[in-house]
Amino acid sequence: MKKVLLCLIGIFLFSNLFSQDSLTGNYWTDGTAYNIPKKRWELGLFTLSRYGISDKIEISAHPLMFFLMPQVKVKLGWGEHAGFRLATEHELFYPTLFMNLVATKGTGGLISSEFTIPQMFAVYNRFLVSFRPFEKAILTAHAGIAFSVKFGPLDPRTTIDLPVIYPRLAVFYTQPEIDAGIDFRGHFVPRIGWLFNVENFFVCGTPQNYFLENKGVLAYTSKKESLRIEAGYKLCFGKYPAGPQWHLLPVIDLILGIGR
Repeated sequence: MKKVLLCLIGIFLFSNLFSQDSLTGNYWTDGTAYNIPKKRWELGLFTLSRYGISDKIEISAHPLMFFLMPQVKVKLGWGEHAGFRLATEHELFYPTLFMNLVATKGTGGLISSEFTIPQMFAVYNRFLVSFRPFEKAILTAHAGIAFSVKFGPLDPRTTIDLPVIYPRLAVFYTQPEIDAGIDFRGHFVPRIGWLFNVENFFVCGTPQNYFLENKGVLAYTSKKESLRIEAGYKLCFGKYPAGPQWHLLPVIDLILGIGR
């Protein structure tokens, strides 16, 4: 049972921050400065699920992973100015439960069982600006900064040197962490969309200070915007403690849309 649980956690982490691309009604717009409509639900199998509190405020979390690795994000829309849509994201991330779970001996152990992970959390703040270079596409640039708070010492030997995971936990070992990137999405034809995303992570105060993730996605959306199937790749580069490494990972998701 524990191996199955760790496998599901790994799939979630590798698919995390997976952005959508439909432009109709501002649906599937995670990763852009557009908010989903009020009372709209988008429930992801592996990604964060979203709910529109109002047309300018949305909240995101993962219903299953919330009990092992709570991650809550709020996006605030600040309107459109001179053709540019503006938004900010504010996120709270608590990895202690997950890291203690994988601090075990034998298969499935990602951290030595000799270590105890202290209570800790990270706060992320990000600014997003989007505009439409043509009718059926959105180009978004974003930049943000993260800080962490720890209630006890964290041994540097507890790092999880895996793609996607390492850059998101690096802020707990040295800080601050800065991220910046672009997101370009649109439609080939109705119901068939695409996404190209590049994200850079800069970790201050360490030689292992740069990570890159490039994501390419094709997506099918049902006619009533109630179902979305996405598949593609994630290419990762990182300066890990063992040296620079490249990884190519598959990404897939199924998302249900409920409401407007």
